[in-house]
Amino acid sequence: MKIRFLYPLLFVLLATPLAAQEEIDPDIDIYIVSINDIKALMTEMFNSIEDYTAEFNWLNGDVHYLGTIKYKKPDKILLEFDEPEEQKIVSNGKVLYIYIPYLKVVAQQSLSEATESSILSTASESGLSKLFDEYSFSFYDTSSLQSFGGTSAYHLKLNQKRPKVGFKQMDFWVSEKGLILQSNGISQNEVRVSLTFSDIQLNVELPDYIFDFEVPADAQIIRNIIVPF
Repeated sequence: MKIRFLYPLLFVLLATPLAAQEEIDPDIDIYIVSINDIKALMTEMFNSIEDYTAEFNWLNGDVHYLGTIKYKKPDKILLEFDEPEEQKIVSNGKVLYIYIPYLKVVAQQSLSEATESSILSTASESGLSKLFDEYSFSFYDTSSLQSFGGTSAYHLKLNQKRPKVGFKQMDFWVSEKGLILQSNGISQNEVRVSLTFSDIQLNVELPDYIFDFEVPADAQIIRNIIVPF
């Protein structure tokens, strides 16, 4: 009796995986995406970019900014704001200027660790490399592509390896091609920051002179302060 009972059960157990295998189309390639694949994709994308322009939507706590960002290798960045009007952030790769016209103030800051670990790190090649060093990367919830802003993107989670200046937690939405579409961060004092790019145009041959900043005559210069982005 025992033999006759176990034999059909054993047959079912052995046959089940075979039946499951028969349901898989042999012509379909199964490719499992790893977090290192996405990091490599992001690196390759930045390697292929000489410059870009994009519209940005920037939330810093309760403050909302809108405008245009322009980037050119190596580390030249220009943010021109529509809200607040005429405000600018300009970097020539060595010095960062933040012009706040209604205060008639220009914050002039040497590029430093504190500056590069801001939300703007996601906008440059060297900033991305620094984020790879400072944060551990993982998938936010799934390794599959998800719907984001009318396109498909990967959702990544970043955790700071060691507590320091910058965001203790971040998350990115990265396109299939490796473009960072949105970066979100939580600062050490729990301020939530979000930077979203749209209408991205690559390799448009931006001239160098647009990254030169001339301090307005009526503006006061404040040097080497850490400006919270």
